[in-house]
Amino acid sequence: MSDDRTAILIADVSGKGLGAALLTTMLQGAISGMSIGAAPARVFNHINRFLCEHSEVGRYATMFFGILHPNGHLDFFNAGHPSPLLIRRGEVNDLYTQGSLPLGLVPEVEYVAQEVDLQPDDTLVLFSDGVTEATDPAYQMFGDSRLREVLHTHHDANLEHLQKAILESVETFTRGASRADDITLLLVRYRAATQTEIS
Repeated sequence: MSDDRTAILIADVSGKGLGAALLTTMLQGAISGMSIGAAPARVFNHINRFLCEHSEVGRYATMFFGILHPNGHLDFFNAGHPSPLLIRRGEVNDLYTQGSLPLGLVPEVEYVAQEVDLQPDDTLVLFSDGVTEATDPAYQMFGDSRLREVLHTHHDANLEHLQKAILESVETFTRGASRADDITLLLVRYRAATQTEIS
């Protein structure tokens, strides 16, 4: 983005098949507006109203969208997506605790930006619920606590190794059980101005 800002986005569309694909395409088109300078809050609120009016009943999307500035300042919007986990000096915490509604459910919802200042070597772990809701053959979920344990154990690893550790841990836990949902990971490590890592 302009002024050396970096956009961070993860989303999860409800359902599968053609309806989900169409909703994904609508989201991609709307999000592209931010690359030409549209204010993120206006775009989010517009997307929500548009989806409420045009998508199939029961179709919605969760989304986390952030804008990372070179000085580590992160402005972000959450639309019902699981909170990214923030790894800071070996500690693992939620980036935010306030919930919000997914896009496409309630047209009157007004999304507002939240903010946090990242410190050098802070790592954001963004994930779809397919990670924490992955189940083993006995239908036990992988869960938030197992994910946090993996992150705590590998907090100082490079992003490629950290990503591999998460995926291998989920794979080992599920022991070949069929997956009901996709698994998506987005890892961002803030180094300092112009040195941000993304995997």
